[in-house]
Amino acid sequence: NRINPIDFYKGIGVMRHKAMGYRLQTIKKGVLLALLTMFSMSSYAYASNEPSEEQVKAAFIFNFAKFVEWPSHSFEAENNLNLCIAGQDKVELALKSLERKEVQGHVLKIVAVNDEPTQAKLKICHILFIARSEKSRQLQWLNAVEQQPILTIADNLDLVKQGGMISLYLEAQRVQFVVNQSSTQNNGLKLSARMLQLARVPK
Repeated sequence: NRINPIDFYKGIGVMRHKAMGYRLQTIKKGVLLALLTMFSMSSYAYASNEPSEEQVKAAFIFNFAKFVEWPSHSFEAENNLNLCIAGQDKVELALKSLERKEVQGHVLKIVAVNDEPTQAKLKICHILFIARSEKSRQLQWLNAVEQQPILTIADNLDLVKQGGMISLYLEAQRVQFVVNQSSTQNNGLKLSARMLQLARVPK
């Protein structure tokens, strides 16, 4: 069932993950309005009334795709927006539930890219999410997409230090993200100013 986007995103400020003890703090009204403007959660469905931390992170990744501009030639081969996933974890499982959603006029397609990181294998990707199981090879994955217009994302702060583009992390019991803007620019991607304003510098 489709949920009310206001109720859902309001929930991101206060949602609780009981099993793991996560308690997300209330978002101030001004920030909430900015988030509602940027991240429309109306297309993100979930089974329970209290999304897990991993589901929230998957929703962020899905919405990042709405606020990134790829070079026009990135979609010459096909109209799908390919979200490639290297490895496995709970965020990866949550991302799979979003397949076939529409993003900027494209259909989101989930593509598993395991085995060895190679440029030939990854050239079809528009987004590359590196799961926790591949953290030890994270730099190899980043090297394989170097200078390609592929948005790189991982659930750890080491990614942006290694030249990746977006790191998700938990701070003050709230899901946050940090952006390596120079990396996105060098690879030909343009991020929305609103998205950049919402990025944080980890404490």
